[in-house]
Amino acid sequence: MAAPVVLFGLGAAKSGTTWLYRYLASHPEARLPAVKELHYFDTCETGKFDRQIARMQRERARRQDRLPVKDQGLRKRLWREIRGYNRWLEVIKDGQNDEAYLEYLTGMAERSKLTADITPAYATLGEDSLANMQSLSPRTRFIFLMRDPLDRLWSNIRMAAGRRSQDLAGLTAQIFDKVMAGEDKTITDRSDYAGTLARINAALDPSRVFIGFYERLFDQDTVNGLCQFLGLTPHAARADIRVLESEKLEMTEGQKARALAWLAPQYDAVASGYGPLPNRWTDNMEALA
Repeated sequence: MAAPVVLFGLGAAKSGTTWLYRYLASHPEARLPAVKELHYFDTCETGKFDRQIARMQRERARRQDRLPVKDQGLRKRLWREIRGYNRWLEVIKDGQNDEAYLEYLTGMAERSKLTADITPAYATLGEDSLANMQSLSPRTRFIFLMRDPLDRLWSNIRMAAGRRSQDLAGLTAQIFDKVMAGEDKTITDRSDYAGTLARINAALDPSRVFIGFYERLFDQDTVNGLCQFLGLTPHAARADIRVLESEKLEMTEGQKARALAWLAPQYDAVASGYGPLPNRWTDNMEALA
């Protein structure tokens, strides 16, 4: 049997990557690792494997703490994830090891047609890292999902605030101001569609790349096209399910105006090469104009 397709989900954050992971994990012809975000290549760039190991250990501990539950289905899933973290920690314990990384993905795929590492932080990777990922296997594929820049930014900010404080409105406003001032590199980098697309175009074979929009991801026609791109038989998608939605909070008109002006280069970069755009994008571009 041919080696499985190795799919790299590059992001963007808050653009449907968790839904995509769960859809592919449920596909009968795919087998994905229990750990959705492996963070391997971004850690290779920084070299901070000790920090990544500590993070993965914390994630494993969180699942271990939840084990005393009566729901048998949940317990089974938690044990699967714990075993996944155990295996993954063995791979990264000594730092970068591309051969062990690829074996982790393809070895557990068994007879499946596809396996994947879907890590939104990969949207910030440099060209050398992307080229290395492409060369790891003859059947690598990449997907980059984009959401309306304003919606994505606001969702990312709300998520960051919700993790750190019960005062959602107050902390959200603080984070928003930091982003607008260029003081939050993480959110700024993940908002840079123009930069990600430029690096993708420079480093990757375009026939291996699927560029999609969050606003169209949940349409069965889009999912069928993605399956065809990945060599999978089309499989029904649950379009009515959204995952990891951030707590609701509306932007002020002032915040919206500032954010749209800040995001104008992202709208321009996508519109110039990836149209026609979803209605949500064009509506915000008209507001910007």
